[in-house]
Amino acid sequence: MSQPPDTPGQQSSASASGGQSHFAAGAKLSGDLSAPGLMELRGQFDGKMSADAVVIEDSGSASGEIHAASVAVKGCFEGKIFGGDVKLHAGAKASGEILYQTLTIESGAEVNAACSCKKTSEA
Repeated sequence: MSQPPDTPGQQSSASASGGQSHFAAGAKLSGDLSAPGLMELRGQFDGKMSADAVVIEDSGSASGEIHAASVAVKGCFEGKIFGGDVKLHAGAKASGEILYQTLTIESGAEVNAACSCKKTSEA
């Protein structure tokens, strides 16, 4: 297998161009966060996050907005996702609104969100 099944499709290219940032388990942050490359969230975040790729790990939770080309949710998310490739893993709990170009929802994910597909040609 060339790529682990829990890795978002654009994660490796995003991390190669901008590096990786980690938000540790137990950490809490409120506000706006912008990071180049991949942002791995293991703690609690409340606010607006922008990155090339975002992964909310099993121990992570976020509320607010996420803007990224690739978003993977394994933990909890409440709010609005503006993403290209969005994947909700089996243990994910997501509520709010998801705007996406591609959306994958694994069996076992708890989703209570309005989901809208945005085509790349849309303004």
